[in-house]
Amino acid sequence: MFRQFRASHTSCPSCSSFSSGLRPTVARMRGLALRVAACLALCCGLAALPVPTQYRGATVQTARSALSVLPGEARAEMTVGQTIYVPVYSSVVYGNRGRTLNITTMLSVRNTDQRVPITLMEVRYVDEHGKTVRSYLDGPRQLPPLGSAQFVVEESDTLGGSGPAFIVVWRAASPVSQPLAQGVMIGTVSSQGISFITEGKVIGGVK
Repeated sequence: MFRQFRASHTSCPSCSSFSSGLRPTVARMRGLALRVAACLALCCGLAALPVPTQYRGATVQTARSALSVLPGEARAEMTVGQTIYVPVYSSVVYGNRGRTLNITTMLSVRNTDQRVPITLMEVRYVDEHGKTVRSYLDGPRQLPPLGSAQFVVEESDTLGGSGPAFIVVWRAASPVSQPLAQGVMIGTVSSQGISFITEGKVIGGVK
């Protein structure tokens, strides 16, 4: 009787139909698994590749995209220049309870001359006591005609206190149109946003 049951079960039309319908599904699942494995292998391989030197520190390079290194022999020819003081704010007080909102600060320096490049000799961020918090340049950097450069202080950076500033020193080999140095502040609280700019003031010339 057991042999008869096995024979009848093997020849069951519904079971044969189920088996034949299952084979394409299994094949598709295997194909999908192979594709997923291949994608994972490719991603892992790309992640293991070394990052090209020119893309390291991309954020910094973007902020200073127009700057280029100034050759040493050209520095002696810098006979025109100024020192500019740019007041900025890392926080503002709002509301009736004297609440404080931290904001992002950016220094924008623009060469407004159409023909002559200028050279940024120094860009410093100083705190409310006049102490240097950080320097943004490791050497003179040239700004091409109509070029611009930006230097950012993150919202979470409160080292400057309530009244920080940027000190910008620039030079040029010949008279140029007055460069533009501005502080740009922006922040948000709840659904409200705040943004404003400050203008730089010339506090010195070429020494």
